[in-house]
Amino acid sequence: MSIFGGTGEHFGLDIGANHIRLVELSHAGSKYALKAYAQAPVPAGVAQSDSKLDLQKLAKIISELAHHAGINTKNVVSAIPGTSVFNATVKLPPMSQSELEKAITYQAEQNIPLKIDEVKFDYQILSEDPTTKELTVMIIAATKTKVNQLLELLTYAELNVVALETSTVAMARSLAMPSVPLAMILDIGSTTTEIAVIEGGNLIQTRSFPLAGYGMTRAIAQNLGLETDQAEQFKQRFGLSQDKLEGQVYKVLEPILKNILDEAIRSAKFYQEQSGKKIERVILTGGSSRLPQITEYIKTYMGVEISYGNPWSNVSYKTADSDKLNQMAPEFATAVGLAMRG
Repeated sequence: MSIFGGTGEHFGLDIGANHIRLVELSHAGSKYALKAYAQAPVPAGVAQSDSKLDLQKLAKIISELAHHAGINTKNVVSAIPGTSVFNATVKLPPMSQSELEKAITYQAEQNIPLKIDEVKFDYQILSEDPTTKELTVMIIAATKTKVNQLLELLTYAELNVVALETSTVAMARSLAMPSVPLAMILDIGSTTTEIAVIEGGNLIQTRSFPLAGYGMTRAIAQNLGLETDQAEQFKQRFGLSQDKLEGQVYKVLEPILKNILDEAIRSAKFYQEQSGKKIERVILTGGSSRLPQITEYIKTYMGVEISYGNPWSNVSYKTADSDKLNQMAPEFATAVGLAMRG
């Protein structure tokens, strides 16, 4: 599902709040091989800025990173952040393609909380009832302002945009496992947590909210009287361990993580009400997903099986790169998924 665009040779570009990550793959059919990958930090506030100067700074980082990684193509697929995206799932009766296009526009007007001329939207048919031929369709829309800003950034970087899509669509592509037909992706990033239900490799339901790793770090700093850098170190070192540092970090993090997991539980219940199917596995990813004891806590709190997502599982690469790639796996799900688009 793309906001617009087609396919072709390209690299995937994930522009996060704190890092830029890119991946280029070669592929034939469903087989992928890693050609290039890289990441670079982004100065605080630059990725969220609307100023031309900061866009140009960010474009320069992208250009230099792509050059350093040895990427030769100028074609790129990039992601629109989940917080800039609206989505709705609707049921539609059987109809012709032209009727479907009109129905999607009408449903977008009814379900997207912005004026239709303020957004770009696309849709994906999730399923068709074999008896009634009723369609279940997901509509995804992004504000034209955000889309145009991203296009402007990529123009500054002298890149040719093949397509834009949402980060959750990309993650669903890279993290889906044939052995797990139904699962929830829980992506805990630095500034945003994204929740996605995937069934049979397709994105079925998604939502995002601005509660994630940075909020945890800030809470530790405020409650324990630490500088931000030291609070981040405490978060990564002690996490949800109750027997470390007298459980002080755990006591700060637990209510924040509970809020995140409560949102995940609500999403799982909503999906079950709509489909009659129960989600029994969570695929964990994102830079803030590797806190000590987090998998044990989530498994107990949500009553589901937990596994870390590995976007490299369907990609071949040099054995010498194995340890490094596995270590970076939680942060590269979106970039790999964008590179897999085709």
